[in-house]
Amino acid sequence: MPLYEHVIIARQDLSGAQAEGLVEHFGTVLTDNGGKVVGNEYWGVKTMAYRINKNRKGHYAFIKT
Repeated sequence: MPLYEHVIIARQDLSGAQAEGLVEHFGTVLTDNGGKVVGNEYWGVKTMAYRINKNRKGHYAFIKT
């Protein structure tokens, strides 16, 4: 089975707990559709290289399936 890596960026105005809850939600969506989550990491708030929808920072998270 091939491994896939996903990086999720959430808005900076979310709390850390909300961002981690979002990662858990994406993990359950992947497992409900036949995927297997091997691991996930919360990378914290980081500055983006350029603005996306008027945002310069975001919560970064990594999911490996």
